[in-house]
Amino acid sequence: MHVLSWRKLFKYSCLLHCMFSFAKRKKFLSPIRGLGFIIFLSALGMSLTETIWSVYLFQYTQSDVFVGLISSLFTAVSLLSFVLLIPFLEKNDSSRLYMWTLFLMGICYILFAVTRSLWVLVLIGIILSILGVIRIDTYGIIVSDNSRKKDLAKNEGIVYTTSNIGWLVGPLIASFFAERYGIPIIFLLSSFFFFLTLFSYRFLCIGSKKRIVKKVDGGFFRNIKDFFSHKELVKTYIISGAPSVWWSFVFVYVPLYIIQQGMGLQWVAYFLFAAILPVLSLEYYFNTLAEKIHYKRLFGTGNILLASLLLLSFFVQNVYFLLFLIVCGSIGIAMLEASSEAYFFLTAPKKRIEKYYSIYNTTLDVFGIAGKLFVAGIIAVLSFTYSFLLLAILFFAFAWIAFSMKEVSKQKS
Repeated sequence: MHVLSWRKLFKYSCLLHCMFSFAKRKKFLSPIRGLGFIIFLSALGMSLTETIWSVYLFQYTQSDVFVGLISSLFTAVSLLSFVLLIPFLEKNDSSRLYMWTLFLMGICYILFAVTRSLWVLVLIGIILSILGVIRIDTYGIIVSDNSRKKDLAKNEGIVYTTSNIGWLVGPLIASFFAERYGIPIIFLLSSFFFFLTLFSYRFLCIGSKKRIVKKVDGGFFRNIKDFFSHKELVKTYIISGAPSVWWSFVFVYVPLYIIQQGMGLQWVAYFLFAAILPVLSLEYYFNTLAEKIHYKRLFGTGNILLASLLLLSFFVQNVYFLLFLIVCGSIGIAMLEASSEAYFFLTAPKKRIEKYYSIYNTTLDVFGIAGKLFVAGIIAVLSFTYSFLLLAILFFAFAWIAFSMKEVSKQKS
């Protein structure tokens, strides 16, 4: 029986290989479309775990605040990794690193499924945080290398849109299997999708440009100083952090709020599905629009929309209407995510992409930590309701910075 199963697996693998080879030969899959398919698979794997992550941690800690603190620890590890791994990323091939990262992440998710110790869970989470940094950095460089400059904004939109499809369907799959078979099966499914991502990337043969780094710069304080000496890059860094604050709130604290209202894990899945839907539907459109209106107006409008909805949420008592307002906030996120990364590539010196892109990506974790600790502090001192008011103030500040940014376009860059 086992032999037959492995024969079938080999047969289907060969069939999939032939499909990929035929598609590439017939030009059905350009490098960007192939990368879009790959990011869809990895996003699906990530979204499965993210759906149940805060609920899973709550089973160990029985505290909203401790869930936020542990999540902040993982984010802090990612933050340090983004800077300290710069020399490692500069002297190694991005494509090869990306494949190794996918393999090791798949192994880590298997370990998550079998561990029952909080300390082992934290250790694996730290390792995953480091691997996640390498995956994000290398994938971003691969997308940039496979894009013409004039197509970069459009390609970023394609990649983010396909990624969001994975984040859209993942919560529904996670809730279905978690309620029937338990949380460990979710980690096994995540592992499967990471191995499938590795398989797909390997056989689509998408690579990155070979860069010769004559002198690897290991001084991370100097790297940070170089990056933050560029005024526009600093503003880009701040604006790019706004989605991280939002998603930290949405994926960590709102699911706990839903569970505490007695609504069940299925409602968490429905909410996360709905929260991703506006981003999926509108992000490509807004990313195309950003080029036409030179980015900064879109950034400002998106942050004002988020701030206004959060301010309104502070006064809302009905839980369903409150969740609806949070879902509407994803429209603002659609204006920010892919467009802010495209803005970075248009403003950063091309010869220093690896160094600056790694530091730029720390915005995900700097503002992710800030968001988690910010809300955790509010809950500890005041209550969950006041997080809406104080987050609204924060997003109004983001909007003020956005309107002070320089207008850029692919023609000017």
